[in-house]
Amino acid sequence: MEAKGDKAVINRGRLRWHASRHALLELDILFRRFLDEHFDRLDDSQLAVLEELLALEDLDLWEMICGRRECRDARWNGLVELLRGS
Repeated sequence: MEAKGDKAVINRGRLRWHASRHALLELDILFRRFLDEHFDRLDDSQLAVLEELLALEDLDLWEMICGRRECRDARWNGLVELLRGS
């Protein structure tokens, strides 16, 4: 019986943990900065997109962030831009 607010806190904690676990050092560094700068201001739809991005293989995600690959889903563009700026 979790209240919606409790669930959001749990999801944020899980996403924060997942975002800090990458095989690529470059992604670890990037996500550390991103979490510090933007994570607390993300809304529910952005958190859902972040969860989708974190489900990708590290190399696929890195290539999208570097601009070598286009986002497969247009909803990802805004968050990928935030990541690029981190």
